[in-house]
Parts: sequence; structure tokens; C-alpha cells
Amino acid sequence: DKIPIVLVHGTFSSPVAWAEMANTLRADPVINRKYQMWNFFYDSGKRIGISAQELRDALSAQVQQLDPAGTNTALRKMIIIGHSQGGLLTKLTATDTGDAFVRLATGKSLAQLDASDEDRAHLEKEVIFKPLPFVSRVVFISTPHRGSFLSKNWVRTLVLKMITLPRGVLQSTANLMRTVAQLGVPEAHAQQLISMTSLDVMSPNSPVLQTLADIPLAPGIKGNSIIAIDGDETPPDGDDGVVKYTSAH
Repeated sequence: DKIPIVLVHGTFSSPVAWAEMANTLRADPVINRKYQMWNFFYDSGKRIGISAQELRDALSAQVQQLDPAGTNTALRKMIIIGHSQGGLLTKLTATDTGDAFVRLATGKSLAQLDASDEDRAHLEKEVIFKPLPFVSRVVFISTPHRGSFLSKNWVRTLVLKMITLPRGVLQSTANLMRTVAQLGVPEAHAQQLISMTSLDVMSPNSPVLQTLADIPLAPGIKGNSIIAIDGDETPPDGDDGVVKYTSAH
């Protein structure tokens, strides 16, 4: 009967990064009486859409396992806190994207596409997100809603050399590329939209990220942002060394 606070780490991090904050929160008697801490671990090199689906599936499975009858009110007041890339995953638990990403790729709504039932189902699974019914609030910490400038420089090049994508991710990407190609989308445009890694998506030039940034949180879900500035700048100037204030706002 405690409300879950789900902590979603950032790029190339892990739940260990939350240890000090989680211990501090647990030491507060009021918070400890009302809330419980959960962690989600993911491979942050994978496409953001894949990691977001894994987060959504994991939370849904956990809620179903703990409360199959759907009578526990605490579980349905869940709070998700995402740092950096984890904030992008977090947003995809709390928004109704509709067919915004389908329109971005094809210029048409899902209903207007001349697609087979199999291709239509594949697109729905990969690029259409609905808000999870048990999420009540999301908190973004230094989240690059409009991209990170580090994703464009030598750091990205170095990190990409260290990424080895699982076979399942490669297969999923190939399947999505094939589906989009069958709908008549030019290969160059498809490759821009269906990036192989999270670092590609987090570029300030990513049309996918810009589209997601313009989608509001679903009605009834509250949102907060914690935005850091490393220096003496006054907002909207400044950044935290990775994400500009204007991107995290």
C-alpha cells in the first residue's frame, strides 16, 4: 500500500547512480511511510523506442503481478523520475503520441496508409504510445527534450565505437525499416527517423525528438522538471555540461 517511485537512470548509467538520493528519501519518515522505491535498468545504447517499450512492459507486468484484481489504489498513483535519457523513456509512459510518428515518416495517418494488417500492427507496436493508466506524475531531471549537444561531437563518435547492439535490437530495427520501406518512404528519410542507437535520436537535429518534445503530457498526469546549470548563467542561457537549459525546459 505504498506509492511506487520508479527511478529511470540516464545514458550509460545504472540504478547505482540513484543510491545517495534513494537513501536520503528513505530516511525521511513521511516519504518512507507513503512511498516505495523501484528501479528500472536498461541498455541505454538501444533505440529509445525499444527501451521505452521495455519500461512500459516491465511496469505493466509488475502491477499486474502485484495487483491482478486492480483494487490497490497506491499502485495506480505511480511516480516515474527519469534522468537524462531516462526522462525521454519516462515521457513515453505518460503521453498519447497518436500517429504523430507515423505522420512524420509517411505524411499520412495510420488509418490512411495502404498497409497490410501485419505492417499496421508492427507500426502500432513500435511507434504509437498511450499513457499508462497507473502513472500519475512524471519528473524530468536534466532531460534533453530537444537534444543534447554532446550527441553531435567527438564524445558520440567515441561512445558509438563501444556500443554492441543485441541481435534482437538489430532485427527489430531491420524489420521496422522494411515495414516503412514497403509504405514507400525513401531509404534516406527512413534512416533519419529510425536511428540505430539512442545517441542518434538525442541529436538536436533529430526530427523524432522534436516531434516528441511538442507532444504534451496526457490529461490528468502531472509533470515537473529539475533543470541544472553549471555556471553563473541566467535562464534561458546555460547548460549542465551535457544538456542546454532550453532543451531541458
